[in-house]
Amino acid sequence: MAQIIEVDCIKQMSWTTKTSYTASNIITYNIALGVDGTDLSLCFEGHPNFHPLPTFGSLPVIAIMGDVTRSMAKFLPKFQAHNHVHGEQYFELIRPFPTAATLETTAKVVDIVDRRSGVTVCVGIWTRDASTGQDICYNEWTSFVMRVPGAGAASKPIQRGAKTASHPAPSRKPDAVVEQKTSPEQGALYRAASGDLNPLHIDPAVAKAGGFPGPILTGTCTIGMGVKHIVDTFANGDTSRFRNVKLRLSKPVFPGEVVRTQMWSENGGKKIIYRQLAGKDKVVISQAAVELTDSASSRL
Repeated sequence: MAQIIEVDCIKQMSWTTKTSYTASNIITYNIALGVDGTDLSLCFEGHPNFHPLPTFGSLPVIAIMGDVTRSMAKFLPKFQAHNHVHGEQYFELIRPFPTAATLETTAKVVDIVDRRSGVTVCVGIWTRDASTGQDICYNEWTSFVMRVPGAGAASKPIQRGAKTASHPAPSRKPDAVVEQKTSPEQGALYRAASGDLNPLHIDPAVAKAGGFPGPILTGTCTIGMGVKHIVDTFANGDTSRFRNVKLRLSKPVFPGEVVRTQMWSENGGKKIIYRQLAGKDKVVISQAAVELTDSASSRL
């Protein structure tokens, strides 16, 4: 067990994993986010424009973060897995996902910050097509680890542009609002589609032991719904215009709650600031923004 956080040594560590998927995985993932089964471009592998929703890139991240989390006891003093929560997320899509592929994903710790009551650990995650070597997406997954002493950690985050930006909701009325009712079926389906088999998302007994009144929806499911709402509203459903998203996970969603995505258009529609609420105005996603490209042809 580590006694002090040795940031420079930790940044030399890396984790790599391979994951494979097929058209069936894409269809299941899309439907788990609420896609209408009649939308053939998202549900039928024979459609000429068949593709996953942009946040499909969170699936290899979920897989490798299991490895990273299991390693935290080696480099964080007093680490306990139940004190670890997903706090922030940055996701950038570099090129579209193939309709089937084997992905190679590599993770490294990019920042550890003392938060007094614990630390935040930011993990940079690169995903590429294993057959071509081409980068597909980049994620930064920031975890808040409670009750870990911060000796050795940084006093403030390393600023990295869009990756660390905060986006407070404007004071004006939202330009658009989309509502989506979640369900126990959606929670169970997303759990299977994403590979995040944490029983917290389905077992009432585990949820109560964790201090919740019932199972909570996987955070990346809430993220995926919000990004879909924005792309549908401001890009006419053209997922190729999605560039990146940065957000903070504030509170959990319980299956059965209605999720409301409030959106504000800025920079000529290229930047959409948003937040998501559930229940009685409970903010579940905050400090959030999606960047869109002008058109599909402008993607690198």
